[in-house]
Amino acid sequence: MKKSMILIAVLCFLVFSTVIGQEAKEEEKPDPLANFSLVDETQPVPEDVKVGFESITGKDAVTYLKFISDDLLEGRDTGSDGYDIAALYGATMFELWGLKPAGDMIRPRRDFRRMMMGGQTARSSKRSYFQNIAMRETLERDGKAVAEWQKGQQKKTRSFHPNVDYSYFASGTQSLTAPVVFIGYGIQEKSLKFDEYKNLDVKGKFVMMLSEAPGKGDPDSPFNKGELKKKYYPQRRRMRRMTNPKTKLATDLGAVGVLLVENSPQDNPDVARQALDRQKIYDDRPIIPGERRRVSLMEGSGLRMPWDSVATIRVSREMANKILGFVDQDVDTLKGKIEKTLQPQSMPLKGVTFTVKSTAKTKLVNSMNVLGYIEGSDPELKKEAIVIGAHLDHLGKRGDYIFNGADDDGSGSVGVMEIAEAFAKNPVKPKRSIVFALWTGEEKGLLGSRYYVTHPFIEKTYCNLNLDMISRVYDKSRIGMMARMFGEDIPKEALDKINAKKFVSLSYDADTPELGKIIRENNNYVGLHLSMRASSEGMGGSDHAPFAMSNIPWAFFIAAMTEDYHQPTDTVDKASPKLMEKIIRITYLTAFSLANN
Repeated sequence: MKKSMILIAVLCFLVFSTVIGQEAKEEEKPDPLANFSLVDETQPVPEDVKVGFESITGKDAVTYLKFISDDLLEGRDTGSDGYDIAALYGATMFELWGLKPAGDMIRPRRDFRRMMMGGQTARSSKRSYFQNIAMRETLERDGKAVAEWQKGQQKKTRSFHPNVDYSYFASGTQSLTAPVVFIGYGIQEKSLKFDEYKNLDVKGKFVMMLSEAPGKGDPDSPFNKGELKKKYYPQRRRMRRMTNPKTKLATDLGAVGVLLVENSPQDNPDVARQALDRQKIYDDRPIIPGERRRVSLMEGSGLRMPWDSVATIRVSREMANKILGFVDQDVDTLKGKIEKTLQPQSMPLKGVTFTVKSTAKTKLVNSMNVLGYIEGSDPELKKEAIVIGAHLDHLGKRGDYIFNGADDDGSGSVGVMEIAEAFAKNPVKPKRSIVFALWTGEEKGLLGSRYYVTHPFIEKTYCNLNLDMISRVYDKSRIGMMARMFGEDIPKEALDKINAKKFVSLSYDADTPELGKIIRENNNYVGLHLSMRASSEGMGGSDHAPFAMSNIPWAFFIAAMTEDYHQPTDTVDKASPKLMEKIIRITYLTAFSLANN
């Protein structure tokens, strides 16, 4: 009997432990809403920010946007008359609201005739709202590439043609000549003891590499697992201007250029196929004549971004084989050996040099950032700035088609203007200074923000808040698409709770977690449904990237990306005043909190 009681007690304990263990496991399940801030019932806004908060309205935002995106401005292309009109409009409104100018100093010309007559010299210098930037526009370009092999008196050459054998863009006239090293996939992974650069000096050389990583499609490949899969086979669609880790590694090791060969041309078209696809005419799209203008910063005038760091030349498989053929090698044989053995097959191509030449006809153009500021109330903290920015430029006009850019990024620009007006009207001023920026040249490569980061009005930037495309409402399917673009899945139970009309995607600096907390707290006064993504990259195609590259905390608000993106159909009638109002208000509150932090 005693033994039976003991046995029963043991069984009860095991059952109880199992139940508790199962409950603990259930409790350990990640909260599907952990990365969301879904607020439906809002709280009254604090009195010290109330006047500015209530001055922000969707009606005002759309009214400003009607002018910014009017046909009169012809798409606000960088360096165009239409952009200059938009910039003057922004500067005039800053002045009307009483913001101080934060642009260049205006140094008046000397009036020599007046001086000769004994008059006074010109007025003293003063500051403007414009930060002028000298840029280079590429009008025409051509190029060629040559590979040469030499051994003693023997010499062989191969010539290649742009858009047939290779694709490469240089903004000016350029010539690069260097030896060639085959570097496999260009990967260096200590965890796998896999180093395709081992015992090789690539400094001052071209490296030929395959895209992606070994073992594509093989579930047993270590490159298809965990963090390595995310690194070399990101699930998300790469946003433009994202840093390629392999290109960055080649740059860090001193290579002058990358000859990039598609690992799987059946999935990613080769050079000639890409060129032909760009020439296709689709019945569901307007036939728009001409090409987009190419404008770049002058050398050394702005922050150097990862995509500027090394010449990346996409070469066809045929071209790669002709270069490797000088040393009796070919792409598929070398690739096969790497795949079979997971051992590097890197080698210098002895006697082989590669030359790529680009010729360009260029001209100087001027464009400007529009900058105004509210001075902080604290004697010390006012020496630090919160920079609130959006890009004022868009794609301009091609033929009879005007790319009005109402959403991209007229919406963000008028958001910055409304926030500037709110700070100006609010009787309580924050401790830190607030700089309001309308950037130029975002569509040309983040030119205005890159220039500002190296030429700031206030030396220390405490944080950057970036508004880009904040006027368009999501639907449920687009929310899922957005999540997949970032390699994330939104659970169904989370998706069911999201109100698409109030949904906004927010990325912020992962190294500044308090920034996320501040935004969450302020959402209680606004009532958005926020997707909050802490990111250590800070890259992508918008103006927070140069700040992130400079280790400055940042946050980036963006609403829905629609089929009107970069099309003439991006017009003001599709903007949502209610959504704009909420996004602008939460940015205002966030800036105020940061300025007093």
